[in-house]
Amino acid sequence: MLAGEPQHAVDEYLARAASAPVLEALGAAAVLGADLKANDERQDYMRARITGSRDDRPVVVVDAVQDSSMLSALARADALVIRPPHAPVARAGETCRIIRL
Repeated sequence: MLAGEPQHAVDEYLARAASAPVLEALGAAAVLGADLKANDERQDYMRARITGSRDDRPVVVVDAVQDSSMLSALARADALVIRPPHAPVARAGETCRIIRL
């Protein structure tokens, strides 16, 4: 049975459908277009939009609201930014890993 909130259902489906190493292997390098806060103890897949390119890599901006009930953010997303557990603050211009949607 899937979780009750729509984004939780999507997250749970992704977790069940593929393991983290497979998702990491699918990931591509991108450039952050804005700073990100330090991450907590969970790996996150943050909804983001591709806003351009730099050095042949996409530039991504994470949606400001990552609340699980915000399906509009998921519908707008071009990519998911992969944030490992306990990741430190990431600054604009740094490299990150993404999964293109």
